[in-house]
Amino acid sequence: MRTCVRRKHHLFGFYHEPLSNSNICQKMALLRNILSTAYGPTGRLKQIHNNVGGHVLTTSTSTALLKRVDTSEPLLQMISTAVQHHTACYSECGIFMGIFTLRLIENTLNNGLRTATAAKVYKHLVEECTMYLKGDSCGCKVPVDFSSSDSLIALARSMIASKPACMLNSTETKHISSLIVQAFLYSIHCNSSGVSCFGRTVTIGIEGQSVSDSSVFPGLLVDVPEMLQPADLERLGSGPFKVVLFSVSLSGDLSEVGDVTLEIHRGVDPERDLLQQLLKLGEKVVMDKVSLFACQKVVHPILQHYLRKHGVVVIERLGLALMEPFVQLTGAQAIASLCSSVPVEAFGMVKEFCLQSCGSRELLQLLPSKDAAVSTMVLCHRNETMLEELKMTCKRAEHVLRLTLREPYALLGGGCTETLLATHIRHMNCSKTSTMAQALCISHSEFIMAVEAFCSSLRSVALSLEHDGQDCLVDLTYAHRWVPDIYSKTCSCGLVEDRSNLEKTPLNTAYHTFFPVSLINTDNQPRILDSFSAKLNALNVAVEMANFVLDVKYIIKDIN
Repeated sequence: MRTCVRRKHHLFGFYHEPLSNSNICQKMALLRNILSTAYGPTGRLKQIHNNVGGHVLTTSTSTALLKRVDTSEPLLQMISTAVQHHTACYSECGIFMGIFTLRLIENTLNNGLRTATAAKVYKHLVEECTMYLKGDSCGCKVPVDFSSSDSLIALARSMIASKPACMLNSTETKHISSLIVQAFLYSIHCNSSGVSCFGRTVTIGIEGQSVSDSSVFPGLLVDVPEMLQPADLERLGSGPFKVVLFSVSLSGDLSEVGDVTLEIHRGVDPERDLLQQLLKLGEKVVMDKVSLFACQKVVHPILQHYLRKHGVVVIERLGLALMEPFVQLTGAQAIASLCSSVPVEAFGMVKEFCLQSCGSRELLQLLPSKDAAVSTMVLCHRNETMLEELKMTCKRAEHVLRLTLREPYALLGGGCTETLLATHIRHMNCSKTSTMAQALCISHSEFIMAVEAFCSSLRSVALSLEHDGQDCLVDLTYAHRWVPDIYSKTCSCGLVEDRSNLEKTPLNTAYHTFFPVSLINTDNQPRILDSFSAKLNALNVAVEMANFVLDVKYIIKDIN
């Protein structure tokens, strides 16, 4: 119900019990439908554009969708912000979190549960989920073996395959997955002891080339400086080579000096004096036997000519984005002044220069002289839209791999974790309904309804993976998800093999409570994996957000 109150020229709108408002509930259902239909490897793509034209975005990722889908509804804004914050920290499971949050809210309302009751039970159940997932007996968790790349590639491949807007076939998906793992391994310092930070992966996109042309290179790739020839690099001989880096403009333009007041005396040509200062800097650099002169901004053509004449490789317009990886790779300190000599500690080193042909582009490769853990991923794709989606997905996939170093586990993908977890929670709480209802100070029937609402919400996430009208099944032994397919003889994650006596039932129908059997003595490896850290956090935050939204009694808007 909405009422309006005027206070000193301000008009406020009050919404009492906002979840009883059919308009708000319809908007929640619409958002859930947008997320559900974009979920998984066969998720439907979404095109986003405004009503006056401009750029059209094609995507299936939660980050891109929620950033650009504007809503004036405060409750939806909170859910959207929570999902975006989760993906900013964990890079994955944003759509899972959104669907689960909205389903919990819908199931609570549809079952007529008191919100305070539902919140208490959901909090208890998510704590049980966390204990189970972190425990040694968890049936939906597999260890990540860093002595082999198989599980890392499976995890990367699962992330890539779940983003249909990347438009990759199976061969391309396999190739890109291997590159992500390769870049991840390059980012780990080999000879570090104690606390160590990750290195850096720089991504370069090349439009109009085949995905198979994508590659990963150790070190840093930059655009080849003008007039640089292979013979110039050969004349430098063998490394290592001394490096100097400037963050200030060396264009010789007075407008680049900064926001300062200049006092110019009669007869003085400031631009000529500035050029003289630049040439003095060049002389000092040559005397210091520098081989690579790099600048974030523009370098004056006369200074460039002088340096090249003395065998110095000049890289200008490096850009802000490459400054940090350049510093990491070379160990140089960025110099922000051209009026003083370069201190000894500011010089850096590179091991080697070489030219690399990447698709249609020629790039200069800088190799580190020490264990700098910097690499460059060159990604190619057929058009701009696919390339941008691929770049974002690869970046997030590498971040997910880094999270496995903190918690070296992965969860079964393909919806099998959701069905198994829902079955486990349902079975665990069936035998202690009276005890738990008494402990939470609620009725026996309310506890049962809340448990069913929670488990139904988990199963609905698994159901959201199917978009082609096929039935989703759950087996009544291992509680894994299945999709009928004459070509596949395993469950959705690939761990359980089908057999004639393995009973299954549709996932969206009622079935008896049972304890999922753990799979032992199997040589099968799951084909599809999900990030352990990301899904565990998404599960907990989804419950927190659902409980928060269910607890909102008033929305107060300034409607001036």
